[in-house]
Amino acid sequence: MDTDKIKVFGAKVKVDSIAKVAEIELAEKEKMKDKVDLILKHNINVFINRQLIYNYPEQLFSDAGVMAIEHADFDGIERLALVTGGEIVSTFGNPEKVRLGQCDLIEEIMIGEDKLLKFSGVPLGEACTIVLRGATQQILDEAERSLHDA
Repeated sequence: MDTDKIKVFGAKVKVDSIAKVAEIELAEKEKMKDKVDLILKHNINVFINRQLIYNYPEQLFSDAGVMAIEHADFDGIERLALVTGGEIVSTFGNPEKVRLGQCDLIEEIMIGEDKLLKFSGVPLGEACTIVLRGATQQILDEAERSLHDA
């Protein structure tokens, strides 16, 4: 969601009144709302982002009925785009040029103490995930070698 061309880290703003602070906060909120509106123009029901999604945009997505997933790893996003038939985009101004991915079901599942997202019913159903669990790293390494040898 962060499509700004120039990023300023550690910037300081001096204001002489609380009203000016409120004005800056309102401007930031409007800018974020505009970004979310651009994304929502794609007529999506799930938005997956590699970065943090703050509370306000998450609330905007929720109000629009869109599930927002944050902190997705890059390799996972690439594989997901491949099997869902979608493409990874970083700008949202041209919805007609974006190829959206599809799947029938997204569900959160628990494996041991870990929560995972499971995407089912993908159009290019050529992908699967194998989860290995074992008591020691040696057992896991052996199981992984066995999978590669098979």
